[in-house]
Amino acid sequence: MTGTQADTALTDILARRAAPPRAGVLVAIPFYKNEHLVDDILGSVIACADELAATGCQFALFNDSPGYAPLAEQLALWLPRLQACVPATLHTNATNLGFVKTMNLAVAQAVAQRSDLLLLNSDTRLTPGAIPEMARVMAADPTLGFVNPRSNNATIATLPIGERFSASPTAVKRAAYAAMANHLPAVSYVPTAVGYCMLIRWEIIAELGGFDEIYGAGYNEENDLVMRASRCGWRAGMANHAFVWHEGEASFSTAAIDRDTWEPANRAILDKRYPEYGPQTGVYFDQPETIAERLIASLIPDAGGRLDLAFDFSSFRAAHNGTFMAGRQLLQAAAELADHFNVFVICPPDVYEFHDYAALGVERSDTHSARSFAAIFRVGQPFDWNVMQRLTMTGVVLGVYMLDTIAIDCPQLSSPRLYNLWDFTLRHIDVVAGQSLQTQALLEHRFAIPPSVGRLMSMHSLDLADYVLPTTPPGTAAAATVVATATAAGKPAKKRNAVSLLVVGNHYHHKYLTPTVNALGAAFPDRDIIAMGQTKLLPGEQPNPASPVALLDLPNISGLAVGAMPENEIGDLYSAASAIIFPSMAEGFGFPALNAIAMRRPVFLRRLPVFLELWAALGQTPNFHFFDTTAELTAMLATIPEFVGGAEPDLAAQGGARSAREISTAMQAALTRVDFRALTARIRDMQFASDVWYRPDAPAVPDSPAERAARRLAGRVEHMAQGLFANRLFYLVTRTLLRATRPLRRFLRRLRGLN
Repeated sequence: MTGTQADTALTDILARRAAPPRAGVLVAIPFYKNEHLVDDILGSVIACADELAATGCQFALFNDSPGYAPLAEQLALWLPRLQACVPATLHTNATNLGFVKTMNLAVAQAVAQRSDLLLLNSDTRLTPGAIPEMARVMAADPTLGFVNPRSNNATIATLPIGERFSASPTAVKRAAYAAMANHLPAVSYVPTAVGYCMLIRWEIIAELGGFDEIYGAGYNEENDLVMRASRCGWRAGMANHAFVWHEGEASFSTAAIDRDTWEPANRAILDKRYPEYGPQTGVYFDQPETIAERLIASLIPDAGGRLDLAFDFSSFRAAHNGTFMAGRQLLQAAAELADHFNVFVICPPDVYEFHDYAALGVERSDTHSARSFAAIFRVGQPFDWNVMQRLTMTGVVLGVYMLDTIAIDCPQLSSPRLYNLWDFTLRHIDVVAGQSLQTQALLEHRFAIPPSVGRLMSMHSLDLADYVLPTTPPGTAAAATVVATATAAGKPAKKRNAVSLLVVGNHYHHKYLTPTVNALGAAFPDRDIIAMGQTKLLPGEQPNPASPVALLDLPNISGLAVGAMPENEIGDLYSAASAIIFPSMAEGFGFPALNAIAMRRPVFLRRLPVFLELWAALGQTPNFHFFDTTAELTAMLATIPEFVGGAEPDLAAQGGARSAREISTAMQAALTRVDFRALTARIRDMQFASDVWYRPDAPAVPDSPAERAARRLAGRVEHMAQGLFANRLFYLVTRTLLRATRPLRRFLRRLRGLN
């Protein structure tokens, strides 16, 4: 039986239960002075009179300021109008009783006539459909004892949530609520109810009584009643599709009620009686449904009709590589998205400055900011759980550019946790993007991606103009000389040969840089072979454990670490080379190949599907030369082919703007599919997985604010450390210092053992 079928069957049973008939809903409105409130509240009641009569509502007005003529006159003026529309009575207290005692008069009346009771503050205004929807929600769940509507100003009942709307005009708040309510389920379950507009089931007040008058002038009396009932299984809920305007702090604003005195004293009574109240209400703000409501507010457009879209570059560094180049291409096309989005970039300040994102007119958002976005598109697969935590807590629609599967295909780079992280990511995001058909196919082979996740294959820019590298102006030092000087392990720079081969990669095994350079250096002693992405060992230096094969100490081999190298010097290397070799065995795209063609150099590539994709996209360019083995490459390089000019088609329309539009379209489509239950499921699964991730042996309990703050701090420290250790000099100095202190650390350990 489905949930809907079960609801229908239960409703049918409840409709046939043998019980005395109900007398509808008694709506009690207390007034204390503030005669100016009468027009709005009673005017709104009359405007909804037909639906209120159909719901069986009758009204009881209570005047708790006897002898105050202005209020009495105003109520006398309105009462006949009200009675002409709905059953209504007016009761004037002989003396001022205060809110709690006055509402207990309403409790007694509701119990006597077997009516559910709706308490309605005088500083509220009804909106059409609100009370019928509250009654419908209560009738649909036999455990619901208290129901609130949503409001503009009612603590936990407030919707939309956020400072963005706190000072907005009435019309803006109403429109924002309507936009949000469409995404929410009919009811949200909450730890307590708010007294401004509270529907109470008759059975509760008939059996458990009304408000405890120990709370005097008011504050926390409704919480006491809700907690009293909750111990017997009654729940409180929000009717998300009902809205009642609330001015707030106005209905009894002229009463002699000192909030600063009464509220703390009454809260102490409440906490002593119900020690569970504080923890329950505290947890409520961190529960998935509440977080999802905060996020959903991001789906409300600004005055220009735009939503906030962030590109997550949090893993980018202040360095150059193909991925960072592609990221900048996307931001350059941000103007293309302006009709739909305000575009932001999430990254550290040093990355923002290094890549000069400010010049693109894109605002930076801090990596660990709590700001939420309608959509976040992350460039690069996550390698740390903190990434998914952050994305889940700050974005409604999430897209991830999964660039390749190399990190889980190479065992030295992978771990079960990494696979689990990617599996979680691909099950919970809204859009998965691949930069090639190969990447897209491999992701489908390795993971069970749900049908609900949108698929996108979007190649990076194919416009060769985007890949032309700047070069050093004539008359200045050539980058090639810098390379020879910097990498000859202290040997003097030599005169360069006319033919040089630039081999591109890094120290990872799959790039196959060092073995290729060594083979070419031995095969062609009369040619300069430059390893771009690996350096020779310094005297006494040990090989990097991640790349135990070192560059041979041959005079025609030089190496260079290029991460922070100026782009013009990289351009000099490409310009000076007779050919570019990209020997990688595993790739997701192939930026160096595009750089080579843009710089009018033939490029030699391993025969990988992704490179064949690029070759086809570039019109089957004759400037791509494919090999299968290093031996075959060596034979091919015996004669270096000339670059064939004019062979590539004009692909200006296939630039970064095209990719940005494809991503924007996919994210917009995902925004139309936002599902509140799926959003809460993502948050709940993230919270549960976080407990396991950080505390494998601990029970699943909610994170404390201190723990979350500690993780945010750890994330900042981790990012700083990554940046520092990316600097080779810092890495070498730190490693030398640590090695130098080994004897001291061993001595201290032995000393501790003696003690």
